[in-house]
Amino acid sequence: MANTLQHVAWIGKSDAAAHRSKLAQCAGVDVKYLDLHEFADVKAGFDAVISACASEAELRDVALGPHGVLRGARPGLVYIDTSHVSEELSREIAALAQSVGVRYLRAPITKGPASGEEVPAYTAMVSGPQEVFDVARFLVEGFSQKVFYLGQDEEARAMTRVLDVMSGVTLAMWAEALVFGEAVGLDWIAMLNVMETSAIGSPLIQDHAAHVAKRDFASSPRCGEMTERLAGALKWGKSSGVVLTLTGLAHQMYLGALRQSGADADRTAIIPYLESACGQRASS
Repeated sequence: MANTLQHVAWIGKSDAAAHRSKLAQCAGVDVKYLDLHEFADVKAGFDAVISACASEAELRDVALGPHGVLRGARPGLVYIDTSHVSEELSREIAALAQSVGVRYLRAPITKGPASGEEVPAYTAMVSGPQEVFDVARFLVEGFSQKVFYLGQDEEARAMTRVLDVMSGVTLAMWAEALVFGEAVGLDWIAMLNVMETSAIGSPLIQDHAAHVAKRDFASSPRCGEMTERLAGALKWGKSSGVVLTLTGLAHQMYLGALRQSGADADRTAIIPYLESACGQRASS
């Protein structure tokens, strides 16, 4: 199949140092990288637009705002969004895209652990019309190592909820175990070393262990964002009749950390929150 998507715009954040080098290798593709303040005239001259936004507010502006991608876009434009956002916002985008003849794919990206000195492995979870995916797949493969097509509608957004539940509960479990270990007198570094190499030392825990060992609780997403994501999962669980017991408990832990440390605190801030709640202080 001939490549009809030769001129591509990437709008917004980009671990695109990782993505850019790979995307640039797509044969016959000219990619222009724009920040969130440069997208007003992005429709002109581009066959495809890829957006990567840090929040729903950013994506709403980029896609639906007065100067957004979908305002005055030419019919046939392919629009791929890689952000982690709600199904509700994605449906708004889909409805407007359909009304103006824009071909819309949801392609949120999840970051896996790095191997040695390599960059992290990125996986794209894609949903939208099959025929659009067939045309644009090579672009998605250009910014991710693995690609999974999940369905015609909002399945990719739903998959992000599933991953949010897994990561939120895993980190909450880990935080609770660490604080319990402190309380019974275990050495902080020794405990982390055992956890990291144990059967339950998941890549998520391994990715954070070195920082937490130094009492560095920096991580992504932020605590406020993680709280919102789990709240979204709980809302979906309620509407679909699924009882998310562990997710609810993890959400309460993140709410506590949010009240103590603020929305800009990192998600591993639940560790010092739980320490404070039980009067523990870990040694460095």
